[in-house]
Amino acid sequence: MIANTPEPPYYAVIFTSIKEEVTEGYAEMAEQMEALARQQPGFLGVESAREEIGITVSYWSSLDAIKQWKENAKHRIAQRLGYQEWYTSYRTRICLVEREYGIDAK
Repeated sequence: MIANTPEPPYYAVIFTSIKEEVTEGYAEMAEQMEALARQQPGFLGVESAREEIGITVSYWSSLDAIKQWKENAKHRIAQRLGYQEWYTSYRTRICLVEREYGIDAK
């Protein structure tokens, strides 16, 4: 589902990853992290897709909200597990969304 974001400006965190072959516990942790992110102040929405490469884009009201999410104790555990066990490589990119346009479902 496409996230219903407010009028810009706001921020996008783009997390791109390639997973290891064996990722025991990954799906459960991903669900927990999405539920936890939705509870964080400044969270605006999330979109995710996975094939050979995974891309998750989360939307935030401010850089401070992103920083608070990165420093969340439970999120830090997930980050450590991702680094140690689940990902062969990843990148995190933080962008300012200045403009948005599109159409809604018909």
